[in-house]
Amino acid sequence: MARGVYLLGDLAQVAGAELRGDAGYQISAVAPLDTAGSGDLTFYHDMHLRGLLKTSKAGAILIAPRDAEQFSGNRLLTDNPYAAFARVMQHIYPQVAPRPGLHHTAQLARDAQVDPDARIDAHVQIGAGAVIAKGVWLEAGTFVGAGAEVGQGSHLYPGVKIYGGCKVGAGCVLHAGVVIGADGFGFAEADGRFLKIPQVGRVLIGNNVEVGANSCIDRGALADTVIEDGVKIDNLVQIGHNVQIGAHTVVAGQTGIAGSARIGRHCRIGGQVGIAGHLEIADGCVIAGQSAVTHSLRRAGVYSGVIPVQEASHWRRIAARLDGLDTLFRRMKRVERTLEQDLSTNGEPTDRE
Repeated sequence: MARGVYLLGDLAQVAGAELRGDAGYQISAVAPLDTAGSGDLTFYHDMHLRGLLKTSKAGAILIAPRDAEQFSGNRLLTDNPYAAFARVMQHIYPQVAPRPGLHHTAQLARDAQVDPDARIDAHVQIGAGAVIAKGVWLEAGTFVGAGAEVGQGSHLYPGVKIYGGCKVGAGCVLHAGVVIGADGFGFAEADGRFLKIPQVGRVLIGNNVEVGANSCIDRGALADTVIEDGVKIDNLVQIGHNVQIGAHTVVAGQTGIAGSARIGRHCRIGGQVGIAGHLEIADGCVIAGQSAVTHSLRRAGVYSGVIPVQEASHWRRIAARLDGLDTLFRRMKRVERTLEQDLSTNGEPTDRE
């Protein structure tokens, strides 16, 4: 719930936006464009919702200058309304720092280092030599293995598992069911059977990383799996051993990244993308949902497609031609029937020119 009433002029400063309207206008909540009322602040950044601008009853809107004339009420002008919306939301709905404490059912190894300002909830287990920094919140049922580290202010939701030796940086959020540091999928075939290759690397997670529920990041076989600062990973994502993901890359749900792939910085990877192992993805690549990446992408660009992934412009041309395949097929069948009739009548094709 929102905490009180906010003056529009103050929210403009929070958002870093230019106010066009009444600075004293009172805002009590943030709401979607189609349901916002007179006491609500809304935002517009999706052209598919353009038709709602003239009918919205919002008291104020975060909007780009190019679209401002489409809304008649109070406006907060910004080139990035979505980012401004995020700032306002953080201001109205601030994260509450956890109250320090140690639940009596938690199990801590004698040599575990747990900062007194951390919060350790029910049935948490912390292994030998593990380090839990100031302001960390470990919710119920979380496991932190021997020698693992959790950095300052990180929040691990219920049931998170951090295997031994792995490191989670400061300000990270790991949602329920996340597993960090399970064995990578490493097996060698011999005589029709598979021999397990011990996975002795770690997972190293940088600062301000967020990992969605039930996602898994495997430990390296020899070297480490590395997730750099600011990476955002959605629910149900699988990241194989020795993968490296560059800073501020985002990965949407149900994506799978096979072992030893190297993903650059500031990439955007859509949902259900499959990335084969040992590939390199350049900084700044955008990969559309359900794409299959079977070869390295060595320069920034927008890529999409199934088998194999292509530059988006090339794939769109192929897709347009695919739409015409059924018509082409029917035409070819008519030609075949005509040729068959000619052969049955004359014994050879007829010259129709």
